[in-house]
Amino acid sequence: MILTRRDFLKAGLAAALTPGASFAMPPRAFSFAFFSDTHLALGRNERECRAMMEEIASGIRPDFAVNGGDVTDYGWRGEYEGYARVLAGMPFPVHHIPGNHDVRWSPLGPQIYAQYCGEPFRSFSHKGCRFVLLDSSVPLSHWGHFESGQLRWAERELRKVGRETPVFVFTHHWVGRDRVMVDNENELLRVLEPYNVKLVFNGHGHQDLLWHWNGVAGTMNKGLYQGSYQRVDVDWDAGEVRLSRRTTQSPELRPLLAVPLARRRDARPLWAVGVSLVGAGAPVPTRAEGAREFRWDEGAWAPLPLAGAPTAALRPGAHLLSLRAGEGGAQRAFPVRVTGTDAGLRPRWERRLTGGVMSHLRLADGVLFVSAMDGSITALRASDGSPVWTARTEGYCHSSPTVDAGRVIVGSADGGVYAFDARTGRRLWKHATGGPVYASAAVAGGIAAIGSGDGTVYGLDARTGAVRWRFALPAGDTAFAQSPAATDGERFYVGAWDRNLYALEVATGREVWRRQCTDKSFAYSPAIGGPAVGGGRVYVPSNDNVLHAFEAATGAPLWRATALGDKFGYSSPTLVGDRIYVGCLGDKGQVRCVSASDGGELWMTETGGEIYDSSPAVSDGRVAIGSVNGTLHLLAADDGKLVAQHRFPTGHFLASPAAGGRSVYAATFSDVVMGFDVAG
Repeated sequence: MILTRRDFLKAGLAAALTPGASFAMPPRAFSFAFFSDTHLALGRNERECRAMMEEIASGIRPDFAVNGGDVTDYGWRGEYEGYARVLAGMPFPVHHIPGNHDVRWSPLGPQIYAQYCGEPFRSFSHKGCRFVLLDSSVPLSHWGHFESGQLRWAERELRKVGRETPVFVFTHHWVGRDRVMVDNENELLRVLEPYNVKLVFNGHGHQDLLWHWNGVAGTMNKGLYQGSYQRVDVDWDAGEVRLSRRTTQSPELRPLLAVPLARRRDARPLWAVGVSLVGAGAPVPTRAEGAREFRWDEGAWAPLPLAGAPTAALRPGAHLLSLRAGEGGAQRAFPVRVTGTDAGLRPRWERRLTGGVMSHLRLADGVLFVSAMDGSITALRASDGSPVWTARTEGYCHSSPTVDAGRVIVGSADGGVYAFDARTGRRLWKHATGGPVYASAAVAGGIAAIGSGDGTVYGLDARTGAVRWRFALPAGDTAFAQSPAATDGERFYVGAWDRNLYALEVATGREVWRRQCTDKSFAYSPAIGGPAVGGGRVYVPSNDNVLHAFEAATGAPLWRATALGDKFGYSSPTLVGDRIYVGCLGDKGQVRCVSASDGGELWMTETGGEIYDSSPAVSDGRVAIGSVNGTLHLLAADDGKLVAQHRFPTGHFLASPAAGGRSVYAATFSDVVMGFDVAG
């Protein structure tokens, strides 16, 4: 059966179905349900989730329910329609937050999620309580992050309700556990700490867990299709909130804990650190009576020495020192800068942006161009980081700026392709497509080629934005081009989620050839790492640990290389002369250099930090690349020797650096962009 959006809204998915506003005299009691990770897939999990929903309806009879994300498996329309059938006829509304599966592989990503499930983050009041639904998802990624604009919104929302109102918080990626999943969870902790937060509901981990974070209970279920959900009873007469859980092993709801509705009145500890700048090896003194444990960044907790927190193992740069009274107890975090004797990377300047960065930085004519997750495009002077201009799109920017003939061309999740004047930032044109534009453009022959989530690669007049041609990918759920396009002046090369690499004629968009790069599922497509072109060849990685070389004119396969250890996959290869430099996906943070002629490995270096999307920038004999943990690595291009490392302020590092001469530029989810001098 095909359901329309109206059917879906009737099933309880619309934001308009939020429960009623707060009452001056709250009713004595109510219940709500929490479940997560429904993972509706084509042909999977519908029956199991429907059975659980019927059980919730008959057993709990909640005022409403909240789905904690990963509503679908791949974010495809047919999956949302299956979920509508799961909810059809439910006598209560269901509220939603997105998970990584909803936005990671979907051509329409947050756009289709909003169409079916409403806004990705919002808050509402119900019978004297406030419910804050957060979006920890990052389009095209499985990592968790709260954009700074969302955190500012949460601060405003909580300020309105005051410090006495009971607050319930929902996030897909977990917060407050020993293993860090959301890079800036401490920023969320700072926002929540003054308020009467009762419970924090988490998804993503597919485990039935209960823990405490800064004294507040955090809870997680297995997926709904795995037979887990929770009931929450708010009892004003008893003055408490009671939490119980249903699992496959224990089908009867079992009590987990009860917490008072009233705000805690115990004094919070006043902790401080003695310095904000310290040389590597020197301990950081603390003034923290009652603090028993410490950790640096996302590392493991350890007993806090009397002399202070040791720094001997830390790289130069920005670090976060966390203190806590013990597991689940009071917790605070303090930024500390660590200086080092390694001068291989000397910070020259640092600037704060209005959003985090996931794209490739671009350097042209002494100006650094950066697109950010809040939709901003910023131009900075490469010499000192001073702002030249900032322009805005109307959506998230995964797309990287492409600089050509005085224009900056970039796509946006709002569905538009934009061109800005490279000197002034004035918008020159915008072309609307039918889906979010995550891909990045390549320009040749006056045409900018760029893929859209609507399944089309557009050839746009670079001067006016007019459509010169369109190329429709084969219809289907995987008709989606995400990777940066590349060109040799005769053809554009585009990787897509349908497992193929396409070569399109520059002038007409006619398909010259296509090559299937993997026999595995679409998830292993050559769709994240962009192609590299040179010497009559095109090189592209597929996510099944293969780096491919094709003849550029015909698509004839030339060689295939595989890696031992971390695998080829997400990082775009960088071609310099007869060498290819590429990051590999895995915990070791391996960077490889292979021969462009036959794919033979020339060197491999382990950086010690997982590499995801970040791609190498190569200049003047140095290779720069970033690890997810926020560390910028500098390697020697000839032999791979690790020359220097620098840690950015807290934030995932998925972006790709830029390099020119003896300078390197990088940015992360921390909203910070930096320029470095590279020592000889």
